[in-house]
Amino acid sequence: MPVQISVPEIVDAPAHHVFDAAISMDARDLIQRHGILPGIVDVTGHDAPWEKIGDVRRHSLSDKSSVREELIAFTPGETFGYRLTEFTGAFAPLVKGARADWHFTQLGAAKTKIDWTYAFTPTSMAAEGVLWFIVKLFWPGYLKAALRRVKDKAESSEN
Repeated sequence: MPVQISVPEIVDAPAHHVFDAAISMDARDLIQRHGILPGIVDVTGHDAPWEKIGDVRRHSLSDKSSVREELIAFTPGETFGYRLTEFTGAFAPLVKGARADWHFTQLGAAKTKIDWTYAFTPTSMAAEGVLWFIVKLFWPGYLKAALRRVKDKAESSEN
């Protein structure tokens, strides 16, 4: 059974602009260390911006682990999704794979809601409990911090 978490953010900018800000962000700037969770320190393969389904990159993280990321859904201005596999480090025994989806909803002429959802597939039932604890306790702040960086970028470049 997947362990899922979803975090929203409201941005004062049009959806197409927020989408462009999100897909063009350098992964190292987007995902930074937060509490016990590592940040991205290096990217190999495709770098920003995400452009087409099938784009693949590998992230090296601050805890010396890594993960493969592949773009699997892409509708400009509306949504994108990616699959995470080949986890190393502490997540390797816990996570078989994960899927992340970003949805951008226009709330008004200059207001957008981002919904960022992660669904982790545990390696076993025993791993599911540990994974559930990590995802429910630590992941919301991790994602919220990253979404604030997207918000800051979109709102500061909107003018």
